[in-house]
Amino acid sequence: MKKEAIVIEPSPFLAEECKKEKLIVVQKFLENVKKEDLPTKRKVFTCFELIEHLHNPSKFIKNLAKLMSTKDLFIFTTLSSSGADILALWDNSKAIIPPHHINFFNPKSIVIFLKKNKFKILSISTPGKLDIDILENEKKRIKDRFWKTFIYLADKTDKVKMQNLITSINFSSHMMLVCQK
Repeated sequence: MKKEAIVIEPSPFLAEECKKEKLIVVQKFLENVKKEDLPTKRKVFTCFELIEHLHNPSKFIKNLAKLMSTKDLFIFTTLSSSGADILALWDNSKAIIPPHHINFFNPKSIVIFLKKNKFKILSISTPGKLDIDILENEKKRIKDRFWKTFIYLADKTDKVKMQNLITSINFSSHMMLVCQK
């Protein structure tokens, strides 16, 4: 069953691009959207790689909560500050470059943040696939002895196993959440 997608997009250029794709667009910043701008039926709100860029994520999440009904879902992705590549590279990590990325949650802190804002977490994962590739590409910048040795000595199979382990224990730098108001 095909579902109707409604895009909240404040940028005139991006709103036009969405309209070209025959999407319904509410061309406003989230804080200016009213419940009346959206359908009354159950909704799924999505937000990909945005929260780490916001000056005030609390304001964003409170504005979103005002638009949501009880059973609506919020699915989003963000960086995780406890990602293996970020921790291994730290000051040399390209992910830690203000002013682009100014908020860094991790699987524990994002739960605290969401619960404080009265959201119920349905799922949290770090489904990333690039941590080991990032370390491989930045191996000259790694200072940590374990990771430096691992990247230089591990074969392809061991690197795949390590990436799978990092993902399964929520230590990838890519984090995804599903929650409800």
